[in-house]
Amino acid sequence: MSVRRIVASVKAITGESVMIGEAELAHAMRHFTLPRDLLIELIKRVLQRPTSVLVDDEKEPHEYRLFYRLEDGRYILAVVKVIEEGAFFASMYPTGRRMRRSHRHFRRLR
Repeated sequence: MSVRRIVASVKAITGESVMIGEAELAHAMRHFTLPRDLLIELIKRVLQRPTSVLVDDEKEPHEYRLFYRLEDGRYILAVVKVIEEGAFFASMYPTGRRMRRSHRHFRRLR
């Protein structure tokens, strides 16, 4: 079993402490041309002050929380996987001027 290298932890608006792993941060860095420390700050802003939070809880034994934040007329989506062991940042990417149509049937938390 591989060990996840945690680079940061963020208390999300939903109450979970979200762990940000090195590999997941590297994946998100492909979508944003920001230095690493500024990208972590952007992740914090999206998780702590989202415009909307959706939940995809159809797949057991975990659920995904989709944190959308409207920034400068465009949405940023941060995906968090919630499992028994905790909440883990999965990725973050821009979605454009609208939230993804495929997410409209998910349950809204906020």
